[in-house]
Amino acid sequence: MARDLQGKVILISGASSGIGAATALACARLGMTVSLAARRADRLQQVALQVAKAGGKAHYFSCNVANEGDVRAWFEDAWANLGRCDAVFANAGYGLSKPVLAHTDAEQKRMFEVNYFGTVRMVRYAIPRFKATAGSLKHVLICSSAASEIGLPRLGPYSATKAAQDSIASALRGELMDQGVSVTSVHPVGTKTEFFHVATGGGGEPSTNTPDAFEQTPEKVAKAVIGALRKPKPEVWPQPLARWALAFGTAVPGFAAWAMRKHERKQQAEQSGGPGDHPTDQQTESSALENLAEAAAQAPGD
Repeated sequence: MARDLQGKVILISGASSGIGAATALACARLGMTVSLAARRADRLQQVALQVAKAGGKAHYFSCNVANEGDVRAWFEDAWANLGRCDAVFANAGYGLSKPVLAHTDAEQKRMFEVNYFGTVRMVRYAIPRFKATAGSLKHVLICSSAASEIGLPRLGPYSATKAAQDSIASALRGELMDQGVSVTSVHPVGTKTEFFHVATGGGGEPSTNTPDAFEQTPEKVAKAVIGALRKPKPEVWPQPLARWALAFGTAVPGFAAWAMRKHERKQQAEQSGGPGDHPTDQQTESSALENLAEAAAQAPGD
């Protein structure tokens, strides 16, 4: 039986745009109250207004999940204003698109602070509030990625952060199950968001350049998240084809290596200029997955 979300409260990080904003609106339309967090207060206010127009209620708080103090202050403020906590969606994250050895240590550490440790901080502050909320859904959702399953060329450190999120989601399921807490990892691919501008240092276009088989909108991901909130499941793959392509790559690593090499050669041939010519994280992710799907189709039968 699907759970009733009316009157429940969800805290969403990275909620100023993209998947986070779309999920906030989807939750509000089902009667949930949303607490929005991101660094840009002006953008959060805009999303809160959209939630209000949709008939929902929103609380927002300027927060950088890379800072433990910010996360603590957000949860305290949300609790003081809303009085309950039913679910959290650790969605904040970003990536850089360039070879592994071109990433500085500082860039990689920063990425882990936001993507991985930001997730851990949210879970740490959520659990006590789940326990203090009567009838809480007790649901942790973590926005990982299709890149969590395989290290993609030019997305090595980003893929590593997503794999780390996927790993702790799996561990938390076992650790928190007896407390009645559901843990869901979300694995989008090729989503049209602002992510592209960040990944290219501001040079990317707001397009995934993704094959139709893999392309998706933030609203499609949000719909999948809502489905998991209503009927908890361990993993959510908004684009099932990506899951099968990656499963094949994991089962047959030789083909995965071939697909990754093909993809990297293609990127090298296409890139000859400055940062604006670099593919975004999800552009790279999607075309690499397309190569894996091609490899799966060409694999000889038993």
